[in-house]
Amino acid sequence: MTHRDDLDQLLSTWLDDPYTPPAPAYLGQVLERTRHTRQRPAWANLERWLPMADKTLGRTTAPPMRFAYLLLIALLVVALAVGVAVVGSRLLSSTPAIPQGGAAVLAFASLVGESGDIFTVRADGTDLRQLTSGSGAETGPAFSPDGRRIAYRQWQDGSDSLVVMDAGGGNRTTLATYRSSGKDCARGGIAWSPDGSSLVFPVSSACDSRFDLFIVAADGSAPATKLLAMGTDSLHAAWSPDGKRIAFLGSDAAAGVGQYVVDVGPGGARSGGLTPRRIGTSRGDLGNSGADIQWSPDGTKLAVISEAGDVVAIEPDGSGSRVLAKQAYNPRWSPDGRHIAFHRQVDPSEYFNDRPCTARTWVVEADGTNERRLEDLGDGCDAPPIWSPDGTRISGSLIASTAIAPSLGPHLGIITVDGSSPTVILQDGPAVSWQPVAAPLPPAPSVTTAPSAP
Repeated sequence: MTHRDDLDQLLSTWLDDPYTPPAPAYLGQVLERTRHTRQRPAWANLERWLPMADKTLGRTTAPPMRFAYLLLIALLVVALAVGVAVVGSRLLSSTPAIPQGGAAVLAFASLVGESGDIFTVRADGTDLRQLTSGSGAETGPAFSPDGRRIAYRQWQDGSDSLVVMDAGGGNRTTLATYRSSGKDCARGGIAWSPDGSSLVFPVSSACDSRFDLFIVAADGSAPATKLLAMGTDSLHAAWSPDGKRIAFLGSDAAAGVGQYVVDVGPGGARSGGLTPRRIGTSRGDLGNSGADIQWSPDGTKLAVISEAGDVVAIEPDGSGSRVLAKQAYNPRWSPDGRHIAFHRQVDPSEYFNDRPCTARTWVVEADGTNERRLEDLGDGCDAPPIWSPDGTRISGSLIASTAIAPSLGPHLGIITVDGSSPTVILQDGPAVSWQPVAAPLPPAPSVTTAPSAP
């Protein structure tokens, strides 16, 4: 045996013996020889110096460790998937549902002489509820964006007030009160801001063609103030879907009636005194309810009445005018922005001859094509056609002289656009507001009267 082989044998004997804790007697001899022996390359391998038991243990435990790592990763993936599912379900559950079909709810005012009350009813004519009662006239209901509140006008004893209540008629709060000579002085609708924090409404103190738009906090935390700087009469306000602009009809002595847009700005609109810009010219006088202005659902266009008396679509800066319907009024966009409903007189002479109005409701594509007439809704000239939130129904004023409703008085008509369901007719109700999202209706107050179907 050579010197080199003898040294290897001694080292192997010592290192491969894991069961003898103390150092072997020949350790000193081994160390002495290594100092005088040329180092072999294999000695740099650390595994050479580990006991065989340690080497075997490392090899036998590697597969279980890899399995543990894989199991841990699988558990983390499962936990992440569960977390995403939970968050997604919460987001879906928090998204308001759009009322569907005949279950959709609308609010309307039933007027008899100088009195009137607010009601809600479902689109199929069921679940009629009377929310207000008294000697005054409650008119112009408007659902809040979250569907939980209703704003309306109340006229009584020479005063015109803006009131907010919950959708069941409770928790009423008067936000503003002005002197007024009659309920008909409160022309123009109430416009909720998209976030539900503010309301814009018109006031005509002298009950003439002079109107001012006011803005007020919906929770009553701040008093009402004039929306615009002095010099512009204003009516028919409409908030843009993003809440950054307000469109309205206005007039001044020099330019006559026209369309205006005002920027709300980062500070909000409730400070008032905003300066509008004129974007177009309208036909008629400011108090003409048919001369309306409406934002498209995506906020890129406005439907207005041109000076020629046509329904046109324009950009918010007044450019890009395009005729959608000739000799028409009361335009209203469908919820998906693909259609526009409007009114048109079948025989204009009827109005001037003091006979029942022969206006009918029409629908046209948003590009002005495929115009069609809805036969079952018309005869009424007062209330514009209003789409239900799901776009399947339209409500409007109806003067029915048929066997369905022999009375010549005004009625509220609700039809399905495709004609799939019978027309629902309720007594009166020229001003209508659909509940935009599904929200619970609290119990209505106990009252003794309610309008009946004719």
